[in-house]
Amino acid sequence: MAGITIPVLRKKQRSSQAGKVAWVSDGATGHGGLLARVTTTGVTFFYEYRDGRGKRDRLSIGRYSEATAEGCFTIDEARKRAGEWLVIHRDMTPDVRLYQEQQKAAAAEADRIAKMTQAARKTFADVFMEWHSAKLSQRKDGAEMLRAVGKDVLSVVGQMEMGTVTRADLLACLDTVSARGAPVMANRVLTTLKTFYGWAQLREIVSVDPLAPVKAADVGGKEPGRNRVLSDAEIVDLFRKMPECGLSPMVQTALLISLATGCRIGEMAKAEWAHVSMTKKTWVIPAKNAKNGIEHTITLSPFALGLFTSLQATRESRWIMASPMKIGSRIAEKGIGAAVYDRQTEGPKRQGRTVATSSLVLEGGHWTPHDLRRSCATGMQKLGVMPAVIDAVLNHKESKGVTQIYQRYDYSTEMADAWAKWGRHLTNLRAQAKGIALVAGD
Repeated sequence: MAGITIPVLRKKQRSSQAGKVAWVSDGATGHGGLLARVTTTGVTFFYEYRDGRGKRDRLSIGRYSEATAEGCFTIDEARKRAGEWLVIHRDMTPDVRLYQEQQKAAAAEADRIAKMTQAARKTFADVFMEWHSAKLSQRKDGAEMLRAVGKDVLSVVGQMEMGTVTRADLLACLDTVSARGAPVMANRVLTTLKTFYGWAQLREIVSVDPLAPVKAADVGGKEPGRNRVLSDAEIVDLFRKMPECGLSPMVQTALLISLATGCRIGEMAKAEWAHVSMTKKTWVIPAKNAKNGIEHTITLSPFALGLFTSLQATRESRWIMASPMKIGSRIAEKGIGAAVYDRQTEGPKRQGRTVATSSLVLEGGHWTPHDLRRSCATGMQKLGVMPAVIDAVLNHKESKGVTQIYQRYDYSTEMADAWAKWGRHLTNLRAQAKGIALVAGD
């Protein structure tokens, strides 16, 4: 055969027909050789050989160009490439395609390791802030956890290279949080760091999660579920003590609304007047404000409606609980919890805090705003309200599976009755606190 030359390729192209393929060999050896595929649209070079099973195979080299051009091969360049592959076939392995695939995979792995090594040289703080921008900032507790991690973790390991931070480094940070009497926060920081490392692993910034074997029991300890419920006697005592405890009337009223409706104190803090209809006697908690992301409509009992009416009399902004410190902003729910806690310390006044450190102490021991929600549910249960209705009152997320798909009744009528029944009970307890005797039906 004449072999592959420019005149030969030109002649083949001129004589080629649409849909027809002509092959030109450059002269094969026992280890394969260069082949040109000629069509009306152009010429493509191949290396043709037989693999380890004796099966013919062709590896594409690239498109032909008479002169050197980017992305194309001249005849000499194609011969050089085919010759390199021929040496592989002769001296290394007859399975040239498999060899190439292995080489590409090895190069990709080397590149991946190089990128991971480079990423691991970023500081822990840099990578954490990337995750914060992408994920943590979207969470409801994002700002709180950024502060917590910033205070106890980034301040210690933030400037270390990501790949050099060890489990011991991180556990030392978490132990510091637990040691100052905040085991629950230590566990929350642990969970946040585990989520962060999962994100970093997925993006091959790190190869392992140093906290993978660490459990909450190893850090803050297993957290017992709270079961604090205020008894009727304690609720009467609370009604008596609230006016003298030093809390603002707005915060006092918010706590009672939580007790009357079973809402979370955070949902109350985020509430706007646009969510409340005094004529319809409803308060709608939007999905964005609800912990489970499900909109919830509360039918206000006369007791609860009276509380909202008292708040409306001092309305200052679109927020039901407007911030006393910053115009146009709402109150922070954490501040409410702290204020309730301060009034149960029974110790010396802390700097900048209330002097009324025993003003909200109740017989059953320490209580939190969230315990009012539990007290509402338990109180309804004592009054004979069905568990399914109480779950609906609390806006608990539906169970998964068949129940969630097929049982769609919303219990709106039963919920309204439950709130009304509980409201009447609270009205009686408030009357007892004031020394007023109510008759049935009042």
